[in-house]
Formats: sequence, structure tokens, C-alpha cells
Amino acid sequence: MLIVDDEPAIVDGLMQYFQDEESLELDLCKAYSAEEALNIIERTKLDLIISDIRMPGKNGIQLADDLLLYWPNCRIIFLTGYSDFDYAHKAIRRQVENYILKTEGIATIHKAVVETIAKIRKEEQSRYHIEHAKLQLTAAEPLLKRELFEDLLIGEVDAERWNGAEYSQLSIQIDSAKPMVMVAGKVDLWEQRHSHTERMEIFYGVQKLFSEQLSGICRLETLIHDRNELLWFIQPGEESRLFVDSEGRINWHGIMDYLKGILEPVQIGCWNELGISISFVLCNGLVTQGNIIAQVEAMRAAFKKRAMNGQSMAIMDLRMDETGKQEGAAKLPVYSTDFDKKLIQLERCIETGDNAAVREQAAQLLDLLRRDFVNNYILGLERCYRLLSAYLSILNNLQSDDSYLKEQQLALLPSPELLEDWGAFASRLLDLGETICKWKQEHVEKSEHLLIERIHRFIGAHLGSDLSLARIAEVVFFNPAYLSRFYKKVTGRNLSDYINEVRAKAAVEMLTRTQLKVNEIGLKLGFESPSYFTAFFRKMTGATPQEYREMVIRSGK
Repeated sequence: MLIVDDEPAIVDGLMQYFQDEESLELDLCKAYSAEEALNIIERTKLDLIISDIRMPGKNGIQLADDLLLYWPNCRIIFLTGYSDFDYAHKAIRRQVENYILKTEGIATIHKAVVETIAKIRKEEQSRYHIEHAKLQLTAAEPLLKRELFEDLLIGEVDAERWNGAEYSQLSIQIDSAKPMVMVAGKVDLWEQRHSHTERMEIFYGVQKLFSEQLSGICRLETLIHDRNELLWFIQPGEESRLFVDSEGRINWHGIMDYLKGILEPVQIGCWNELGISISFVLCNGLVTQGNIIAQVEAMRAAFKKRAMNGQSMAIMDLRMDETGKQEGAAKLPVYSTDFDKKLIQLERCIETGDNAAVREQAAQLLDLLRRDFVNNYILGLERCYRLLSAYLSILNNLQSDDSYLKEQQLALLPSPELLEDWGAFASRLLDLGETICKWKQEHVEKSEHLLIERIHRFIGAHLGSDLSLARIAEVVFFNPAYLSRFYKKVTGRNLSDYINEVRAKAAVEMLTRTQLKVNEIGLKLGFESPSYFTAFFRKMTGATPQEYREMVIRSGK
């Protein structure tokens, strides 16, 4: 929820009030002008805005027009100090939820917010309901489109083939000859109960949530790739003027920022309606036929890194990746044997750190491998090296700077010479899987605490700046809603409580050790309104800032 007013006391007072209303579970943002609000609107998904109408520059009505271009489903509650019928009439025409006089008090505003939230949640349940009906499209179109886009990913599609007779009848929404952007999505962890059919239903549910959020602003195609990932290919809609300037130039970074903003509600919809957590990767700049292989490999690498860190519901923007441009990878062969399927399953189990599943998959692979050695020694040897290579690749990708630990793990890797003693070979391979899983579990715990430390450092360095969940989540590449749950799970407390505590300690320090005026201290800590700072400090310490300073002086400290 965004609160906008040119009177700091009103903004800060409402912020304090709704921060204390924890049962509403609101992620709050604030702005002291329409221009400041627009900056937030452009990069943050909003469900509800409380806005003053009469403000310098753009007024609330004009701000609402801009808001609904970005977030058509956002609800608006207008505040005003004037009983102005003309403004009220304009507000009603925009289907604003409520029009409240500031003199009506906080209880009226609270009631309007609660009712609006209830309406939003009810509509989300209806909108995000999974459609279990089978696809009514013909079988040929999805198969042909899948084939075309799979080949596009490996660089085997040119303009002649794209526009050829074979695909001319397909309802393809994008032009592969033009630049595009890509988003990749991957379910963080499939449960064993999910059958293939159920997984496909979930994938189509995710696609529906994604396309609904775009609201016709962009054209897109979706590919279920490798039965494990969703890929979206996106270009601006021909009728959309949102990302095109007066000279017809496309604002691609604006499109990518907008896409990044819709990923949070898609994740929340997946969690609430589909029962799954999903992570997303946004490509590194424009995608063309010349760099699409490198882009896809970069997104896959990001998913692997996310899995190694044990992070769920991540939103990774490769434009912010410090490693620079990714190199393209060679085309990999596709197999369909039981051994290869089991090997893929083993790698996925190791990604999650599930020791029991790793041991089970490794044991099945060893049984298949032993049978291969009996029936075809050369095939068995080839697969043995592939299995060992898979483990080597996993060891190489472990995010560890401890060379001694890697040497210990490498020492567990059985050599082909041990094949003469099959029991020893199998035992060492199973022990290696267990060691990797144990390390991953410990690494996840360590990574969680390191992430908390990073959050704390950011808060400490930006006490006077925007410390909304959306801003902090952007810094640590988290979904804002998930960040709140993650922080409480790891620390046992609310993130907002920690921020308030740090600000209160900093205020005490400045009141005690500096000659700064009370309002100057408030500004340094992000409080535009002196009265709001005073109310905050009294709530945290039991005294006003001036009372506390006088008490310190009297005590001689």
C-alpha cells in the first residue's frame, strides 16, 4: 500500500498507524508528492494507494491516471481536506474505492482500507482459480510452437523458417527477428505427490497468472522447457503507448522494470492458489537470435546458484549481476534412457540437498550401471564416466571458498580403478552424495545468516532513506512478501520491529552525544514530520526526545 500526501504529518501518521496494524500484513511505502509517488509506481507492484487529491504539481486525479496505466487492478482511496463535488465526481468516474474527508478521522480510513483489502483478496481468489478443464486447442499448434521455440533456443531458427509455410498458420504473438526480453520461471521444489499431469496443470496455471498481470500491455509466448522450466518471450504490444516515447523509441529498461514488478504478485498467486513456490530470472538486457543461447545459459546458471544457496521465491535480475555478460554454451545432446533420466533426477535431488532422495537415486543408478557392465562393458564404462563427471560438475559448482573442504570431497570420489571392487566403488559414491548434502544444508543455514547480516548492514547504512520491504527486497533479490516471512523465520521477529529498534537506538545516540536539534535528528532518521518522530520516540522509549535529552543532562551522562 502506498500513502501519498504533501503534508508529512499526515503521511507519517498513517504510516505509523498501519505499521502497528500487523494483522493487515501490509507492505507500506510513502511519498510526499505525486512525482515521488510516480517513481515508486514505476518499479513497485501496488494493490492499494491512499492519496491526497490537492497536491502541488500533479494532483491525485492525475496521479491515479498514471497509476492505472501501470497497475490497472490497483485500488484507490482519496483523501481531501475539501468537500469538493467536482473532485468527488471525477474520483467516482475512475471507480475509486472511497472518497474520504480528512476530518472524518483515522477510524473511517481504517475501515475503508480493511474493506478494500477484503475485496482485493476475494477477487484474487476468483481470478487465480485454476481451470482444470483440458486444453481445447488442437494438438498440432502447441506441438509445432514448442518445436519452433525449442529450436529458437539453440539457434536453429532463421527468418525464413520462422515465416515459412510450416508455421504460417500458427498464432505466434512475437517476431523472432526483433529484439525481445525473456523471463524464466522454475518451481523451487516439486513434491513427490505431483504427477506429470498435475505439474502440467500447475505450469498452465502459472502461465495464466503471468499473462493476466500483463493486462495486454505486452505480447508474449510461453514455452515449458525441459519439463522443468517456464520461459516467456516478450515484446511490447503494438497498441501500448506506455513504453514508447514521442519519437517511437522503445524503453526496454522500462519494460524490464515493469516485468520485474509483476513477478511478485505472480509468485504470491502461485503460492496461494497453486500451492507452489516459484523463482524467476529476468534476462540480461535485450535478447536477439544472436545472443539467445548465452541468455538462456545465464538464466540456468542463476537458477543453479539460487538452488545452491537454498533460496526460494527468488526474483533474480541479471542486469544487476556483477559477473558481466555470460558466454553461450554448446548444444547438449538429448537422451531418453532410464539411466539418463535417473541421472537428471539425481542432479535435481542434490540441488535440493535431500540426502534420502540422493541416496535412493544413486543406488538405482548404480544398479543400472552394474547391469550395463554385464551386458555391454563399453556402454557401462561410458555411463560410469558420465556419472563421475556429473559428481565432478556438482563439486565444481559448489559455492565454497574452502579448498580443503573441496579436496576432502574430491577424495571421496571413486576412481574407475575401483570398479574391480564394486562394493567399495558404490560405498564411496553414496558417501560422497551424503557429504555434499550435509555441506549444502550447513551452507544454506550459513547463507541465511549472512543474508540477515546483509539486510542489517543495509538498514544501518540507510536509516534516513526508504526502508520499505520493497526497497530492501530489491537489494537482496527477494520477493518482498517472502522477505518478511523469511526474516521472521530466521530471526523470530518482524523486520519492521528491527528497523524501529535500530532507529530508536540511533536517535538515543544522537540525543546523547550530539547537539543536533530534535527535528534534525528526525530528518537524519527518515522522519519528515517532527511530530511523527516525537510520537515514534515516545512509543519506543516512553519519553519524548526533548524529555530524554533533559533526563540525560540531569543524570550527568
